[in-house]
Amino acid sequence: MVKRRANEERKDRKELTRRGFLKGSAACGAAAAAGMFSTGGWLAPAKAYAGIGPAGAEAAAAGNEHTACTYHQGHCGGMCPLKCTVRDGRLVKVEPNTCVDDRYETICLKGISEVQHIYGSHRIQTPLRRVGERGANEFEPVSWDEAYDEIVERLTSLQKQHGRDCVVVGATTEASFPFLAPMLGAQTGGMGGIDNGTGNGLDPAIGHGGGYAYATGEARDWVNANMALTVGSNFCESTLPQVRLFFEAKEAGAKMITVDPHFSTTASKSNEWIPITPGTDAALFLGMASAIVDNEWYDEAFMAAHTAFPYLVDTATGKLVRDHAEDPAAEEPETGEQNPFFVWDAAANARVPYASVANPALEGTFTEGGTSYKTVFTLFKENQKPHTLDWAAEKTGIPAERIEELARAYAQDGPASIALGWGGNDKMANADIAGHTAAMLAALTGNICKPGANIGVFVDGAWNGYTGDLAAWELPEDMTSADDEMAAYDMRTKQNKVRAFICCGDFFQQHYANMNATVEWAKSLDFIVSIDPYFTEGAKWADIVLPACTRFENEEEVGNLKVGYNQLVLQNKVIEPLFEARTDFRIQRDLAERLGAADALPKDSGEWVAAMLANSEDPYLNALTVDKINENHGAYPLEGIEVPRQAFPDLVFGTTSGRMDVYYDNLVDFGQALPTYEDPSEAYDGNPLRDTYPLQLANVRSRFRIHNQFADASWIQQYYEPYVELNPAELDARGIAADDTVEVGNDRGSFQCRVKANPAVRPGSARMIEGASADYLGSGNLQNVTNDTMIERGYELGTGPVIPFSDTLVQVKKA
Repeated sequence: MVKRRANEERKDRKELTRRGFLKGSAACGAAAAAGMFSTGGWLAPAKAYAGIGPAGAEAAAAGNEHTACTYHQGHCGGMCPLKCTVRDGRLVKVEPNTCVDDRYETICLKGISEVQHIYGSHRIQTPLRRVGERGANEFEPVSWDEAYDEIVERLTSLQKQHGRDCVVVGATTEASFPFLAPMLGAQTGGMGGIDNGTGNGLDPAIGHGGGYAYATGEARDWVNANMALTVGSNFCESTLPQVRLFFEAKEAGAKMITVDPHFSTTASKSNEWIPITPGTDAALFLGMASAIVDNEWYDEAFMAAHTAFPYLVDTATGKLVRDHAEDPAAEEPETGEQNPFFVWDAAANARVPYASVANPALEGTFTEGGTSYKTVFTLFKENQKPHTLDWAAEKTGIPAERIEELARAYAQDGPASIALGWGGNDKMANADIAGHTAAMLAALTGNICKPGANIGVFVDGAWNGYTGDLAAWELPEDMTSADDEMAAYDMRTKQNKVRAFICCGDFFQQHYANMNATVEWAKSLDFIVSIDPYFTEGAKWADIVLPACTRFENEEEVGNLKVGYNQLVLQNKVIEPLFEARTDFRIQRDLAERLGAADALPKDSGEWVAAMLANSEDPYLNALTVDKINENHGAYPLEGIEVPRQAFPDLVFGTTSGRMDVYYDNLVDFGQALPTYEDPSEAYDGNPLRDTYPLQLANVRSRFRIHNQFADASWIQQYYEPYVELNPAELDARGIAADDTVEVGNDRGSFQCRVKANPAVRPGSARMIEGASADYLGSGNLQNVTNDTMIERGYELGTGPVIPFSDTLVQVKKA
């Protein structure tokens, strides 16, 4: 029996040392393959490269070295195309691949670290089966056949008792399991609750972003801006592959301004840093909007022609006036052409369909047939009255005159972009209000969808560049995923029928706040499977653990094809699967054979990738083949990338009306049809809870991690270990010294780690890189303390409520 105890090699947790932090268990890692750790051969200088393309297509003259191409992680949005040197079957060098433009030849420390990481101590070597209590972290090795047989037997039995949809298959961005949920008839876990806070408010106004606030243009376009206002984003830290775009814009004359509670890396590289009280980004935007309205800095022509500001609202119901009532049972909402919105025609002194008049009234209160109407802009001006500059200054801690000047520059000094983020205010319960108000700023000024003027989350190039329509594999009509009865985060606390969870990635630790609720849920489930290359925190709760391959390993010559940053990138075989790991595709194929569904799947990953191209409806992609892409080093440019991508250049937006639909009448009952300030749910000034837990805990992004990935990369651990950062004044007030072990806690739970003094951290806050789990802390888990309050309004938003990880109050004391 293998007992995998992540902390067994540590010294007493009260006396943490650097060695203690950096040690990890080797029971499921690569230590057994001792020959792999002899550095004399595999870290020698690389010899001449041989044939780029599928691994081994051309070997070096000596016959022991070749190069192959793949891409790196997609979750960071970089998806860097990589050229990999293999010597004697081992990966020995990773470097940027050759691309159509050197701006796409990117790599960061995480990619370089893979030379060690894929052989690291947390790799799962063989399938494992739980032998102790769930969560006790006790497993025994089993064969693949034994693991598969148990999975199929347990799932089949549960589905017979509870229905096919009693199973959830959750797959993270890095995992590639498109066939697993359909062939099981399983749920997929619904909305994720991560990175969707700001987008819930921004995206409905534009009809873009998918609920995640993807920017309307690329960061490449910042060179055309007079100002790029970064709010709630640490671009220079979390977007390393594209960080040059920030400096290109700065060198081109764009004024780079960063608003952040902390003196972040991006703030340090900007022309100006404006500190702000955490969780008050919406108040800043509302104050800016009031300054623009009060000083009439708005663009009336843009507002009248391209926004919902002239639309009429029934003052009795708060609903937008349309030609006829909408059918609540309709599968798709009616467009503005099918069911027009109405505006007021001053010349005719009557309400008319919005497209029938060139100059509708932008303001006013009107009566027709006994019904009273107001324009959206009139209501907006009324709604702004409490949101004065002085009010915004008090909320945000930013002087009123600075907010006013920021508003003036944004509105009047030429094209300006607002760069939002996923690692800051997005993790607050009120993030949707900030997103909605940001949309208002763009709608008031016309700073959207033109050179230099865009809005949204610009981090991570692949999320904002050109897209390619790769074909999905066509499955039989009766092979579909089940409808999700709710989001998986709610399954922890609400009645549901789920009895089994297949986790393709680390869901239990990374995806949900408040670990106590997650643990109770995990204990209540009948069956859990974890599939991952690495033994994660979530794997500790599994009944069966399956070892997956990394991006570098494959049994076949071609494994996958993705749309990266403005190019297609192929996953070619670099090395053979390590240990007993199997690819995501093979795991699905193996299970399909046992379930009698194999005929519905591609026979191998090569056929799957070829079909993505051959069956694409895009003629540009349809004309490509795997060989053609490999002739171009496994990275092929998308069409039109010579100029930065621009959404809606004709200003016809992807909304119901084709205009910026800034009035959300689905939120009338919540008082948020127009953005109205609300405090965060927990981390706000004046909360009595601050008397006990005075520090807001910020969960932030970092160059060292992609969420909780690379926590076990020992080359990176040399430069970063999980710790909490406090301002020196907060340490002094608590009698704590830098590098002391501290306890971070609240009513939900606690964890222990070391503390660092950092004057860049705002007093009143604690800051920690997200994803810190028990294997790398003194004790406990970061998610033990995080806030999982889901606001009621969130369930009416496009992607459901955001999990407010950073809307968390804690106390820090010496352990």
